[in-house]
Amino acid sequence: MTNIAAASSSAETAAQLPTKLAKGFVDRLVIIIPYLWLLFFFLVPFIIVFKISLSQTAISMPPYTPVLDFGDGISGFLAGFRELNFDNYTWLTQDALYFNAYVTSLIIAGIATVLTLIVGYPIAYGMARAPATIRPTLLMLVILPFWTSFLIRVYAWIGILKPEGLLNQVLLATGLISQPLVILNTYTAIFIGIVYSYLPFMVLPLYSSLEKMDYTLIEAAQDLG
Repeated sequence: MTNIAAASSSAETAAQLPTKLAKGFVDRLVIIIPYLWLLFFFLVPFIIVFKISLSQTAISMPPYTPVLDFGDGISGFLAGFRELNFDNYTWLTQDALYFNAYVTSLIIAGIATVLTLIVGYPIAYGMARAPATIRPTLLMLVILPFWTSFLIRVYAWIGILKPEGLLNQVLLATGLISQPLVILNTYTAIFIGIVYSYLPFMVLPLYSSLEKMDYTLIEAAQDLG
């Protein structure tokens, strides 16, 4: 009887094997397709731009010399590969204009990231701790700005922050200021625009993580001081 049961179990396993293999292939295919999409639309353009950055400027169309041209065969490809250089990147570090612009961009990006985290974390935490019945509504409110054109939303902030804009009109009407504030075309306006534009991209991942958190661990931590 034991041998019969073992043989029956082996037969069932062998019969289910094609189904399991097919399911495994489908699962992998679901993962592979998005990665192929990212490869085609993000990595390939990045490689093309990197290739252009290694070329030299030329009075032509396009305005740079060919790099790694396959027209001359393998020998031409190897000759072009040996001539590759990073002079353009070295020149960026030697020109104060571009170097300062790059460093300033990094500083602005870092400060904006911290500000977005400071603003976005309480929002995401409040959404995660809200009753389950209203979480979809809160999530929709975070996604709602994406329904409007990014350019229109930025222009709306210009109308709010300019000297004769809505913000200054409200502050002047309430007597909080005696003359309009100069906010537009300043670093303050830059940070406001960046934080507003990228806030949903900060809130959504944080909310996704906080929602899965086991809050009994927080209660235990509070009990332990």
